[in-house]
Amino acid sequence: MLTAKQICINKKWITAILFFSLFRESASQDITRIESVQSLYVETFINSDQLGSGTGFIFKSKSRSYLITNWHVVTRKNPVTKEWLYKDSPIAPNKIKILHNSKKLGDYIIKEEILVDKSNKILFKEFRIGKEMVDVVAIPLQDTSGVSIYPVTYSGELDSLVLQPTDRLFVLGFPRGLRSAPSLPIWKSGLIASEPDIDQEGKPIVWLDIEGFPGMSGSPVYLITDKMIYKNGSSSQLMGGTKSFFVGVFSHDRGSNVGAVWKSKFLKELFSYLE
Repeated sequence: MLTAKQICINKKWITAILFFSLFRESASQDITRIESVQSLYVETFINSDQLGSGTGFIFKSKSRSYLITNWHVVTRKNPVTKEWLYKDSPIAPNKIKILHNSKKLGDYIIKEEILVDKSNKILFKEFRIGKEMVDVVAIPLQDTSGVSIYPVTYSGELDSLVLQPTDRLFVLGFPRGLRSAPSLPIWKSGLIASEPDIDQEGKPIVWLDIEGFPGMSGSPVYLITDKMIYKNGSSSQLMGGTKSFFVGVFSHDRGSNVGAVWKSKFLKELFSYLE
């Protein structure tokens, strides 16, 4: 998450604990929500030197799979000003490592994706709003051998739902690199803190009342509810269960425990142009 301190990470602790000393859960233990395996821990590198970490998730186009995360995660720049987030370390990553789910649930496999080629041309898809960058990118995955893909999808039903301030949303990521065993995300939640249909900062962003931390950048955000209220005035109540809707990507904060979520309704239009 982009903060005043940006995305400072305890590099040694995260690398040692999360990438190279993976804990394996018993195969007899079940995952109760699919969202728990959709968020993926990522680390960025310049050659062999780790620069930072964050969260990502998989989106599938008609022909391939993409890792979705924040623009500032893969550039280490402010998406509005294009300035370096770290004045004393103006370095952009050239690759990203992803902790994927393997074929056996509870086991993991590390895959490395190149971010720029030898001529320094970016290999990921970035988007713009006017002169600013959308703080969301799509990285085409070149190597998914041995990987189990649990893609995040957008439901058109969300467009017909009434969302309002005080509705609770769930952000699934890795705050300060923290994970739940074996390497699952931390579930955090917050209340919608602005009128959802009104854009913030002149961008398709909604404010969320949540305490955010570095490492949550790129987290998928969900509405999980047992009652749907529709814009046409009707409603429905689920009996004995809940329904999940992908509502956006967590990005940055403005202090006072207020974070920004890029709206999925906007992102689905961008993603529709992916190959």
